[in-house]
Amino acid sequence: MKFSMRVVTTLAKLSGHPIRFSSVAAPDHDPDSLVIEPDPRTQISPGHSSRSTKGIAYAEYSGKLRMDILAPQGPGPHPLVLYLPGGGFVSARRMMAAKQRRYVADAGFVVASIDYRTTTVDATYRDGLMDVATALQFLRDHAAEYGIDPTRVAVWGESAGGYLTSMAATEPDNKFSAAVDFFGASNLDEISKGFDAKAVEATGPGSAIAAYVLGRGRSLADHPDEVRQADPAARVTAQTPPFLLLHGDDDRIIAPAQTARLHQALRAAGVESTRYLLKGAGHGELSDTPDVWTSTQLMDRVVDFLRTHLGRE
Repeated sequence: MKFSMRVVTTLAKLSGHPIRFSSVAAPDHDPDSLVIEPDPRTQISPGHSSRSTKGIAYAEYSGKLRMDILAPQGPGPHPLVLYLPGGGFVSARRMMAAKQRRYVADAGFVVASIDYRTTTVDATYRDGLMDVATALQFLRDHAAEYGIDPTRVAVWGESAGGYLTSMAATEPDNKFSAAVDFFGASNLDEISKGFDAKAVEATGPGSAIAAYVLGRGRSLADHPDEVRQADPAARVTAQTPPFLLLHGDDDRIIAPAQTARLHQALRAAGVESTRYLLKGAGHGELSDTPDVWTSTQLMDRVVDFLRTHLGRE
């Protein structure tokens, strides 16, 4: 396991919400998804042509929230991709997915990765959405400085960041042109449906998931209306931007049916949605098959999707 992932799992354990792996996989039978098996032997090789600016403060609450920006060479303006890291709702470290972010930047996009508030400061998803909106406003206000085209913006995240991505993309005021969701949840009340009993129990009352939706000490089962408000599938409209969804069929942390549910909601609303189910793949770097998620075949699909909906510089 990479150092960044060891940090995430350690923080989760110290917070009292350890990340629990199911001993069994949950089934996925979505008829409108594409099953693929990217070859992990062919890995992306990001160059060093993009310019890096780190530690930019974009907001201040209990402490400063910062972002890192990777920008292609040349004045631009370039399309913008806002990256939201995962971390089980207890951490959000902007330095995650460095290899993938640089690969996307090398393809001609400004990539901004942000910290956002989590349960460690008693934040809920509403605070996370506020942080996304604040970061977006900062980037649009400083578009000329960083060579950004503020009219061409996508959001991309994985795991908890994938969930926040889908929530932010269904927020009309953000004006995203596209969204990329790596194994994010939709209905957090059923995030472990199909897993073993211990994994299901770990996502129940007192979990980081319940705290991120409702606040500390409240149960999802007791507040179904509030849980529905925190479900991106329930927020989809015909104005929601196109989505690219990717999930491993052997994910033991977030059931694959979660992205399938969002995929079906998007299609029902007439929104363009493509969902790939990765054969044999797990939960990103928290799996036995992490190299699948940095394979050239997979990341080129992401870049092609972004180019289709944001255009080239």
